[in-house]
Amino acid sequence: MQKKKSLLFPATSSLIFTKKLNSAGYSDIRNFNWIRINAIICLLALAFLFPLNSSFAQTKSAINKSVIKGLEYSYNFNWQKAADIFQNLVDRYPGYPQGYHYIASIYMWHYLSNQDKRDYDLFVAYSDTALEKAREILEKNPKNTNILFIIGADYSYRAITFSKAEKFLDAVWASKKSEAYLNSTLEIDSSFYDAYLGLGLLNFAVGQIPGAFRWALSLAGIHGDKELGLSFIKKAAREGYTTKVEAEYYLSQILSDYLLDYGSADKYLKSLVQRYPNNLLFSYSYAVLNIKRRRLDDARKYLLKVLRSDDSSFKQIKSFSSFLMGDIFYKKNMFDSAKGYYKEFLDSTNSDSYTGIANYRLAVCYEIIGDRTDAVRHFEAGTKGNMDIEDDIYAKRKCEIYEKRSMDMNELSLTRFSNMVESGRYKIAIDSLSALLERAKTDKLKAEVYLQLSDASYHLGRYKEALNYAVSAKVLNSYDEKWIKPFACYYAAKADKLLGDEKAVKSFVEEAEQYSDYDYQKKLENMLFSLDSGN
Repeated sequence: MQKKKSLLFPATSSLIFTKKLNSAGYSDIRNFNWIRINAIICLLALAFLFPLNSSFAQTKSAINKSVIKGLEYSYNFNWQKAADIFQNLVDRYPGYPQGYHYIASIYMWHYLSNQDKRDYDLFVAYSDTALEKAREILEKNPKNTNILFIIGADYSYRAITFSKAEKFLDAVWASKKSEAYLNSTLEIDSSFYDAYLGLGLLNFAVGQIPGAFRWALSLAGIHGDKELGLSFIKKAAREGYTTKVEAEYYLSQILSDYLLDYGSADKYLKSLVQRYPNNLLFSYSYAVLNIKRRRLDDARKYLLKVLRSDDSSFKQIKSFSSFLMGDIFYKKNMFDSAKGYYKEFLDSTNSDSYTGIANYRLAVCYEIIGDRTDAVRHFEAGTKGNMDIEDDIYAKRKCEIYEKRSMDMNELSLTRFSNMVESGRYKIAIDSLSALLERAKTDKLKAEVYLQLSDASYHLGRYKEALNYAVSAKVLNSYDEKWIKPFACYYAAKADKLLGDEKAVKSFVEEAEQYSDYDYQKKLENMLFSLDSGN
């Protein structure tokens, strides 16, 4: 989408706001007759302070209706119409913060996708003005819940944007301010359900942070409770007015990523993609969920929708969609097709996130087709991913092994057969893995085979077999594959849960929690949490 300058520099904006844009590097603003403009602003201010034909309640209602209409366009990725509506709010009600706040939200979403500094600067400029307008109103009416909420929501957006920009101190400060204003909103009106979303996200996010870091945040007065956060987000998803759709989306991600409740996540995301078919983020997220559910063909359909979109504002979502398309073909053992998508991702991404795992899987593709030279090149590149991401950490360790030696035939077979499990072909996977088990010579390889057999058996409803395979994996010496034992405990606990042995479940979970410093530790912690939550 090409952004029109008429949207960015409204004729009725104040001189103060224009100076902020100039300081951000935008000096090509129209040559206004400032005496005339200031006179118009004064008249608008008088009209705002002494409305002739509408009460404050009518003004509030009109603003809320426009906000909802604009958000509907935003959720359907019709950014031009959304911006027009929010700009109209600025023009009609220049003393209110809502128009500025929601224009800022558009630039936040653009920045989160493409990290373009221009979008960042525009977000900050509009956000600053929204806060300025809101504080002016709050000085006259400190208990105005609508304004308290807008300030809290604006600081929440600032926290997200500053985090993305790696301005972490600013993000912490914005989080604290957001929490304070949203709490104030609810202290006055506990039924102001929109305020629950920001508080819920903050509580859940902080509750996910490891204890040592959470302690550091507590010194700044920021505390988190994962379960309280989840309950708040659910409340906003049920009862929210302006935040309902956002709450539904965030809840779907928590259900999918942290609680592994794929069925409930599916209900939210399926509804969202049906209501907002042009929303690339919703389609992308639904594709991710379908990959987790091993519905690869369904995932491919939604990814193709993203990749074929002509919306140029969300390049990174398209880039990640190429990565996931590579994963789909990789899991289908269609390695030539996977290669093309992994390369497309690596060529198009503006982030190092997932470049490690993409290079690793691309190297495996080359290894399988016998191209050792290109395999080594990508094994070497796979050591340079984002070390804050578990996939890239795992890739770095495996790449350091295989850049020095080729994968042997049994390791390549395990890759193919594991992919059968990942693509939901459980019966053929079990037959192939059982044959590989007879050929396997090392305990490490046998342990990995047993884990795959456990997973496949579980999905076929063979819970006793799944338990036995998991226990077999756990007792073997898996050497440097330290992740196998704790994951084997989880698979055993999951099978025992459906076999009705709660005592064994507790024992396996407690054993899993004793392990540390292994691949995908955070992922397993979430899996154990979901098991304890009954999912």
